[in-house]
Amino acid sequence: MKLPIKRGSLMIGLLTLAPLGAQAVDQPRTTVNATVLNEGYVPEVSVSGRTLMGMMVEPGGEPNDGNNQQLYLWLPEEYGTSEHACINLNSRDGQYSALLSLPLKSIPSSPGRPVQVNFVSQKAEYYKHYKQNRSPHQLAVLAELKPDCRPTSQREAVLMAAWDSSPDLKTLIVLANSSRLETLLAMPVTDAGNTRYLAVKCQPIEAPHRIAYDTVCRLDLDKLNQEGMPHLRKMQLVRRSGASLAGKVPVELAR
Repeated sequence: MKLPIKRGSLMIGLLTLAPLGAQAVDQPRTTVNATVLNEGYVPEVSVSGRTLMGMMVEPGGEPNDGNNQQLYLWLPEEYGTSEHACINLNSRDGQYSALLSLPLKSIPSSPGRPVQVNFVSQKAEYYKHYKQNRSPHQLAVLAELKPDCRPTSQREAVLMAAWDSSPDLKTLIVLANSSRLETLLAMPVTDAGNTRYLAVKCQPIEAPHRIAYDTVCRLDLDKLNQEGMPHLRKMQLVRRSGASLAGKVPVELAR
C-alpha cells in the first residue's frame, strides 16, 4: 500500500459535518447517563499496550473539575449489531483511566447531533489536577460501538467525542501510542472511479509525561469535497520503521 503523504493536517474532511452544527442548535439535545464500569487514578504508570487511544473533535472543550462530568458523542443513524457505546478515558501521563458503558437501545436516533453523556466520577482529585495542570491532549476519549464493553469484544466503529456540546467541527484528532515508530493516518478516497490512499504524517505531542500515548494525528474536516469520497470506516493508523511496516490498526469512524 503506497501512501502519498501530506505533511501537517490532512486536507480532507467529513462531507456531512457542515450542516450538523445548525441542527444541534435548532433541536433539543438528547441527554443520557453512562455507567462507570471501572475507574482508577494512581501514581504508578505503565506503557499502554494499545495503539489507538483517542478520537476527538479539536478544540473540544474540557471536563469539569468535580465528580459530575459530561461529554458529547456523535452517534450514527444505525448501530448495526452494536448494543453499547463503550467510552474509554485515558490520561496522557498514564495515571488516570476509566471505562464507561452506555446502552444504545434507550437512545433515540439523532444522527449528526451530539448526545450529552453524563457520568459520576469517583476520582474528582484527578479532574482537579487536570484543571490545575493544563497541557496539550491531556485526556483522551475513545468511544467505541461494541456488542458489550468486555475487553475481548470486537469493536465495530469509533465515534467522534468532545467535552463541548457545540464545538467547531473542522478538525478531528486521533491520539495514538506510536511505540516510538513513525505513525501515519491513512484513508482510502474514491474519485472518478479510482481509489487512492491519502495519509497524514502524525506528530509527537509537545508535552511531558507521554506514557499512555505520545502522538497526535490531525484531520482537516473542511476540504473533503476536493479529494473525493472517503471510506471513513477504512481509516488506518500505520506505523513504520524506515521502509518497513510495523503494523496497521483500523480506525473505523462511524458516520
